[in-house]
Amino acid sequence: MNSEQMKNYNYMKDIKLLALDIDGTILTREKKLTERTKTAIESAGDAGIAIALVTGRPFHGIPDELMSLKGIGYVISSNGAVMTDLIHDVSLRTANLDPEPAMEIVGMLRGLDLVYAAFVDGIGYCELEPFNRHLGMIDNPGLEMYIRKSRRITYDMERVIRSSKNGVENIWFIAHDQAERDELNKEIKKKWTVRTVLTGKVDVEIGSLNADKGLALSKLAEHLSVDTNGIMAIGDNDNDVGMLKSAGVAVAMGNADDAGKRIADIITDDNNSDGAAIVIEQLLCGRENH
Repeated sequence: MNSEQMKNYNYMKDIKLLALDIDGTILTREKKLTERTKTAIESAGDAGIAIALVTGRPFHGIPDELMSLKGIGYVISSNGAVMTDLIHDVSLRTANLDPEPAMEIVGMLRGLDLVYAAFVDGIGYCELEPFNRHLGMIDNPGLEMYIRKSRRITYDMERVIRSSKNGVENIWFIAHDQAERDELNKEIKKKWTVRTVLTGKVDVEIGSLNADKGLALSKLAEHLSVDTNGIMAIGDNDNDVGMLKSAGVAVAMGNADDAGKRIADIITDDNNSDGAAIVIEQLLCGRENH
């Protein structure tokens, strides 16, 4: 991000709500939170800015070091399916799949012998064989730690899905290749009334039509009486596009997908270069100078 970009965004002094994606944004590729990024986030909280973690992760898959950051007041998890007020320990919004279509989708994925998980009540449930197969695909220790923290093995997926009071937050799967991913994505959207997000080269996440980071962020802003111009959002992936569109200042990471960069007001450095921290520091500097 250059100084010319920053000069064009002096209205950042009016930011009251900061929405932060996690993976690929405030965490490095190794799933680490740097000291610089930690300090920037906590400084934003100290400055009176409301801060929300907005992630595709389920609630219980968010690292403790992020949940314990000073100033984090809200969490939008499972790609917008769940919104939680940490300050008052209450759920503000849910947008989940009903059990019947969720079971049908799970049955299809199981029949195709894919790695998949169903996210229920903030936890990703998966069967033993797909879980072990998934671990075998991972060569990133930080990602493996996340998977082990966020997943639970079940031998009765139907019971898990049907026993939840809130429904299924989303269903995630890994296709064998991009062609299969794209074909299954089309088939699923044609057969069921759902929203899908392509979160990796062969990954797909399936949720309610209302499970969207952007919709959830808009609802949070409304809850906090913050207008669009008072929101800054920082993200990197396809599932962040809605969130970026809902913000007065949209920031794409240097490692972001092209879709995010096209709509961004600012493109910062990548997540291994403290790109999010750089923007937050500039935001705080702008507030001090006004």
